[in-house]
Amino acid sequence: MIDVTFDGGGASMKELHRFAHEPSRQVVGEVPRWCWDIDAIVHEITVGLGHVEDGAVSLGIDTWGCDYGLLDAEGALVGPVTAYRDERHLAPCASARDLLGDELIYGTTGIQFQPFNTLYQLAADVVDPGRPLDRAERMLMIPDLIANRLCGSITGERTNASTTQCFDASSNRWATELLDPLGIPRSLMPDIIEPGRSDPLGPLRPDLLRATGLPDTIRLLASATHDTASAVVAAPIASDRDAFISSGTWSLIGVELPDVISTEEARTCNFTNEAGVFGTNRFLKNVAGLWLLQQAQATWSSSGRSRDWATLIAEAEEAPPFMSIIDPDDPVFSSPGDMPERIRASCLRNGEPVPEDDGAVVRCILESLALRYAACLDELESVTGRSIDRLVVVGGGSRNMLLNKLTARITGRTVALGPAEATALGNALVQHAALEGITDLHLLRGLIGTETVIEPSGTFGSDDLCLAARARFGRITDNTIS
Repeated sequence: MIDVTFDGGGASMKELHRFAHEPSRQVVGEVPRWCWDIDAIVHEITVGLGHVEDGAVSLGIDTWGCDYGLLDAEGALVGPVTAYRDERHLAPCASARDLLGDELIYGTTGIQFQPFNTLYQLAADVVDPGRPLDRAERMLMIPDLIANRLCGSITGERTNASTTQCFDASSNRWATELLDPLGIPRSLMPDIIEPGRSDPLGPLRPDLLRATGLPDTIRLLASATHDTASAVVAAPIASDRDAFISSGTWSLIGVELPDVISTEEARTCNFTNEAGVFGTNRFLKNVAGLWLLQQAQATWSSSGRSRDWATLIAEAEEAPPFMSIIDPDDPVFSSPGDMPERIRASCLRNGEPVPEDDGAVVRCILESLALRYAACLDELESVTGRSIDRLVVVGGGSRNMLLNKLTARITGRTVALGPAEATALGNALVQHAALEGITDLHLLRGLIGTETVIEPSGTFGSDDLCLAARARFGRITDNTIS
C-alpha cells in the first residue's frame, strides 16, 4: 500500500504496508486447486489502512485481472477464489473455443486468447460438480470484490471488466452472445462503472473505520482497478511512436490507441484490447515476465540456497551472452514449480546448450524475455501500422538494469525507464483526476518525474550475435506447443 501526495512539484510517494499474497493449494470439492486467500488479503489491507496518515482524502484499489469471486444472496463467497494459475479451466477453454469459434470471441471482445481468461474460468464453474453457479448471485472481479468487503459496493469497473473476454470491446457491455451459449447466467455480471468518476463507491464500513481510525470523510473511489491500466496511466508516454512495457510478474507490452483493433491479423498475432482511462485503448500482448526469475529464486531458496536479486544479476552479467535461449511463453513455465529444472529441460528439448549454473539460468531468462519483446514489437508495428522508436518501461522491472539494457540492445530501440511503483502512482493519478475534474492524460502525466534513458549500444555481443539469437528464438517459438 502506497500513500501518494500531489503538490505543485509533482508527486511524492510513501510505502505504508507491503505483504505477500501468493496462491496456495486448497481442496475444493475433493480436488486440490491454487486459490487466493481473500480474507487474508483484506486483513492485510486493513492493517495498511491503519497506517494512513491524517489528511488522506481518498482510496483506490487495483489488482491483477481475470480472477473473481462468486457471491451468494447474503454477500458471502460461494467458495474459495480460484487463482488463474490453476489448470481447471484448460478443458473448458478448449470446449468454449470449439463451440463459439475464435472469430466470434475475438471479434466481440478483442481479447487475447489465454486459457485462464474469466470467460473460461466461468465456463469451468458451469461444469463444476459442486455447481457453484447455482448458489451465486454476482460475480465480482478481485478489486471489485475487495471494494465490496470495504464498503459493500457491487459494481464492475470497466478497465478490469475489459480483461475478462466476457466484455464487448466496442459497445461497453457484457458480451451475452458469448455467455448464453456457455450457460453462464447474465444475472451474475455486475453493472459497469467508469474509472475516474468523482462519486465514491460507498461509505467505508463502520467496523473498518473503527479498526483503522480513518475518518468517515475519506472516499473509496473507482480508480483504474486493473493494475496494468493504472501502470500505463503513470507511463511517461510522449508520442504515438512510444510503446510501453509494464514489467513485473508479467510483461505487458503494447501501445496506447484511441480505438479497438480486432482485425484478423490482430487475432492471429494474439493481441489484446483492454480499456484504459478517458476512453483510451491499451493494445498489448500479455507475455511472460519476471515470474520465471521469481520462481527460480523461490526454488533456490527452498533448497537452502537463498539468493538475493543483486547477487543473481551480478552472476548473470558475468555469464556468456546468448548461450541458452528459451521461449518464456511456453506453457511449461506457467505454473509454480522448479523453474531452473524446467528451463534445463526446455533447452535439452530444443537443442540449446543447458545452463550450468544460477547466473547462466538468470541470463537465459533475461535474454529470452528481451528476445520476446523484440518479436512483439515487430508484430505491433505490423498490426498497428505505427513505427515504434522508444520503449517506456514501468513497474518493478524498470529496476532490473540488465534486463533493460538487454532490451535496448536486442530491440535496437531507446528504453526510457518510468516509475517502479507505476501501478500505485497511476491509481493515485486517476483518483486525483476524479477529485480535480481532470480528463486529460497528458496533463496527468505532467505530474510524473523525468525518466532514465538507455540507448542501444554495442555491448552484449556483436550485431551478428544478436541477429543469430533472434533467429534461434524464432526457431524455438515455432516449436512451442501451446
